[in-house]
Amino acid sequence: MDLSNRTTSGDPSLLRRLNAAAALRVLRERDEITVPELAALIGVSRPTAQDLTAQLLREGRLVELAPGSGSVGRPARRFRFRAEAGHVLGVDIGAHKVLVHLADLLGRTVAAERVAVTPDLPADRRLDAVRRALAGCLAHPRAAGVRPLATGVGTSGMVDTQGRVAVSDSLPEWTGIDLAAELADATTGPVLVGNDIQLATLAECTLGVSVGTRDCLYLYVGNRLGVGVWIHGELHRGHHGAAGEMVAGDGWPRSYERLLDWFAGHRGDGEPTRENAARAVVTAAARGDGGARYTLRAFAECLADSLARHVALLDPQAVVLGGGISRAGALLSEPFAARLGTLCLSPPVVQTSVLGEESTAIGAARLALDHIENLV
Repeated sequence: MDLSNRTTSGDPSLLRRLNAAAALRVLRERDEITVPELAALIGVSRPTAQDLTAQLLREGRLVELAPGSGSVGRPARRFRFRAEAGHVLGVDIGAHKVLVHLADLLGRTVAAERVAVTPDLPADRRLDAVRRALAGCLAHPRAAGVRPLATGVGTSGMVDTQGRVAVSDSLPEWTGIDLAAELADATTGPVLVGNDIQLATLAECTLGVSVGTRDCLYLYVGNRLGVGVWIHGELHRGHHGAAGEMVAGDGWPRSYERLLDWFAGHRGDGEPTRENAARAVVTAAARGDGGARYTLRAFAECLADSLARHVALLDPQAVVLGGGISRAGALLSEPFAARLGTLCLSPPVVQTSVLGEESTAIGAARLALDHIENLV
């Protein structure tokens, strides 16, 4: 049975919507386009492409550009996607900060707001900080008159498929929080919630260093560790939303023992934490301290030992190193890559994040954009 003919004859409005969605996907990927180019790229006739551009112009999704100069005869009409026609919010709720990005329909940041918080902050006060950050971002001059179409939220902890924080070990009173319900009055449009590491993975693979990669692992290396999984060009969350979660006995905690031991031996009686130990080691290594460089190399090799089983199972094309310690650059990535090379039959390319600590907020905005695009 020819399903395409059946769809065309049975529901022409559905076909128009599918063509419009295909056109929007192509338009988002190009700075400008003509009607013949659009027709060829989405596989429709030129009259159909003309109808599509007329429809999208009426809806405010396209802008017609001024005719080009220097061509012979009547110049072809040129169009661009109107990214400023709508906006979304991306929110990163962490132990030390709440970061909000306002992005246009191409995911480009228009305005941002950051509020400092502390790891021991109670849940109600952390939520208040999120509301302040949202309000501050929308009060930015570049956000004047904006009503977000959707809001994406990334937070530490295991987030179930309904967007509720199922388990959180790093934020007090956070387990069981329904962030979509809690923040519904602080923004407009639907609120979508995901794990912060998974959303950082989404950002890196759609807007960051690993754009175009089909299979990738994202390793967050900060005051904690986390893994994000990108398979077949999509974020893989798992059946319960827990893909990439660390489990007891997998050797990850041993990595930080190197950093903590170095800090204890070089910083007197101060209480070492993962955060200040990592910062101190990276700073000393960048200055050329031989002991710090040795410690950082041992840390990187231990990380590679623990990630090797994930690499062997998923055979990714690339591994992206993100989080605060990734700022060490080649001092971390080179020994990490070298160790993976000795452990894996087909070692992946090792890359360092270009989005840094903005990655979760950017990924949260991408989550909101994906929701809007799926509706279209």
